[in-house]
Amino acid sequence: MKIKIALCDDDAKALPIIAGAAESAFAEKGISAEITRFRSGEALLRATEDTRFQLLLLDIEMPGMDGIAVGKRLRERGDSTPLVYVSEAESRVFDSFFVQPLGFVRKSNFLNDISAVVELYIKTNAQSQGGDHIDFNTRSGLLTLKSRQIRYIEGSRNYQLVYLDGKAEPLEVKMTMEKLDAVTQEHGFIRIHKGYLVNSAHIQRIGVNTVTLVDGTELPIGRSKAHEVKSKYLSLLGKV
Repeated sequence: MKIKIALCDDDAKALPIIAGAAESAFAEKGISAEITRFRSGEALLRATEDTRFQLLLLDIEMPGMDGIAVGKRLRERGDSTPLVYVSEAESRVFDSFFVQPLGFVRKSNFLNDISAVVELYIKTNAQSQGGDHIDFNTRSGLLTLKSRQIRYIEGSRNYQLVYLDGKAEPLEVKMTMEKLDAVTQEHGFIRIHKGYLVNSAHIQRIGVNTVTLVDGTELPIGRSKAHEVKSKYLSLLGKV
């Protein structure tokens, strides 16, 4: 198994030490870690627009945008990548809870803490890497979303509209419906119409002409597709 990690610390001397220790801790578990290093939070944020990392290791106290501000920015744009703070600023542990970090590695107890965090990461994330996430190309770059966040996708010419749970306004993604159909199939999405892809987890009822979602939204079923949609839905439920 291979994992792609982003490491951000403004201390040039600390970067190779942290990277080496993290690589060793993952190697002990049979995981190859590819670590990309960054010297500022701003540089890391720019990189995450185009690259999907499986884990982020972040210092807290950095000039400019500090590690907690970076974490908040990531969460605000829907990035749920596991985040671990590697820092001497132990007094700011509680400040980091807003971004729900996976863990906190103290530089004063680095080797023990990094081993514990690697164990936790493997237990909670490694087995399902990529299984519950979908990558989308948006106006601002690459965005990774949990599949269960998505209710349905509506075709809209060059930019398709992704409707998210709890969000009134849709997200615009620059991908064709055919491409979206391909990347969402393994996540339980059903093409009910040439202009609609629906997350089966959000379906409440399938009628002759419409699909009703659990939030009451009604979407049209394409001509002669009702039987196909019902069959696929039942198959996803494991009933056939």
